[in-house]
Amino acid sequence: MFLQKLMLRQFRCFNQATFAFSPGLNILLGPNGSGKTSVLEAIFFTCLTRSFRTPHDSEAIMRDKDHAVIKSEWTDFGKVRVTLVRNFGKRVFLNDVLEEKYSDWIGKLPIVILSPDDAELINGTPQIKRQYFDRVFSQISHEYLSTLIRYTKLLKQRNAYLKVKNTRNSFIYDTQLETYDEQMAPLSEKIFFFRQEYFSQLNKALITLFHETDSRKIHVSIEYKSSLKAKDVSYVDTYLSEAKQNIQNEIILKRSFQGAGYDRIDFKRNQQSLKMGASQGEKKMWLICLKLAEGSFIHHYKNIEPLYLFDDLFSDLDIEHTQKLVKNIHHLKEIIITSTDLNDLRQQGVLPESGSFNIINI
Repeated sequence: MFLQKLMLRQFRCFNQATFAFSPGLNILLGPNGSGKTSVLEAIFFTCLTRSFRTPHDSEAIMRDKDHAVIKSEWTDFGKVRVTLVRNFGKRVFLNDVLEEKYSDWIGKLPIVILSPDDAELINGTPQIKRQYFDRVFSQISHEYLSTLIRYTKLLKQRNAYLKVKNTRNSFIYDTQLETYDEQMAPLSEKIFFFRQEYFSQLNKALITLFHETDSRKIHVSIEYKSSLKAKDVSYVDTYLSEAKQNIQNEIILKRSFQGAGYDRIDFKRNQQSLKMGASQGEKKMWLICLKLAEGSFIHHYKNIEPLYLFDDLFSDLDIEHTQKLVKNIHHLKEIIITSTDLNDLRQQGVLPESGSFNIINI
């Protein structure tokens, strides 16, 4: 399965445009500001029903227009149409049949994306990391996604109730909070143990790819820690116990402290946090290896090789690491990268022999 054609209407800067893709390496070529990232955004929208650039769908609609349309054709899958209507939301159609639940769509068209904004994965908050890996895990497991949706809904309700209790100056643990926690504890447990198991698998892929691209003996890992403190009793019992212990501080701060929504994730390099001391080039290489590991991970569990979207792939990398990474890229089933200059790619050794890649001019 690979993407053959993408058609955009009133999406971002494109009033109407069509792009043809092929298996292997595709290069979106154009000057800065020409819309290369918007093309990747439209593909991402098709695969995950949302943008990677904004939480507000309407921002992707061309200014002064009331709707946008994204059409795509995929081998061995069919035709997909996404419609965005300002102030009314979006719809996804497969072969002209409406998809009723977006959660059921996730994972049908697996995708991996690298964008400049991913620097926030390293330097940003734990929440950004959790959201990123939740997206990865949701592509391989509908059970994980449905559990996460139920847990997140209850967490929002619980946090809203904490705010109500704060305004009432009520700092006691009551039956309403107990009801929330009894529902949330087993859901949080399922999410925690799923993450724990699959982070272990993802780490193996990351270590392999990192060592293929860096000859130095550097230990890399994704460190995952539960927000719960106690370790000597069951997860659910610990969750319920700490919920009661923390309640006064939670009401004061108007948010929950424990559970899967507050677990911590860190990227480690020789036992030190990656954001401390690593150069921009080292951080970028780490991210690329993470994305390739993500793709390998998804391929293993879905038995479908994902589509790779790499925006500004080789910035901040030296020639040596670039050429080693290229070896891990050329064998991918379908990859789309952006570039402003083919000569730069040739100098970095990115381009194979002439005619073996597809150039899409924008």
